[in-house]
Amino acid sequence: MTKVAEFKLNKFNSFFINLTALLIFFMGLIILEPVIGKEQWLIYIETAIYSGQILGLFTVLLAVTILHELFHGLAYIIFGAKLKFGIKYLNIYTMDISGTFYTSVQMAVILLFPIFILTILLLAVGILFPEFIYWIIVGIIYNIAGSFGDIFMLVFIIFMGKNCKIKDEEYGFGLYT
Repeated sequence: MTKVAEFKLNKFNSFFINLTALLIFFMGLIILEPVIGKEQWLIYIETAIYSGQILGLFTVLLAVTILHELFHGLAYIIFGAKLKFGIKYLNIYTMDISGTFYTSVQMAVILLFPIFILTILLLAVGILFPEFIYWIIVGIIYNIAGSFGDIFMLVFIIFMGKNCKIKDEEYGFGLYT
């Protein structure tokens, strides 16, 4: 097989992905304000700051990040991967080190699995524990924003050649024909 394109998690790509995800997250919070109502929004913020629940926010964000990567791992395992987890340039990643080639459909499942499954899981938790709905909504927005990198990589795959085979490589992936 011949490599026709590659995506690497370098400093520029990491900065672009993280900055865009951060902007999406804050846009989600801004959009949330008129839905919840300004008064209720301020009550949530005040409660978080003055009752020590700010730790709850960081806990939710950390849990969503870890679960997001674990769901990538689960999707990889479905296709027979051998996993490696790591951190590079403030990005947490899940990588297949087995050398397996994936179709674009398989990569779409791997890349999009966390955005759908984790969002559904968070919605279910929100229904079961409505007193934590604010944190759940923040977690959903964070998961969606954090999925920008996955969506960006999927668009890259489709644009570069959806009929290619994709191989996970160190800090990125290669597209082969």
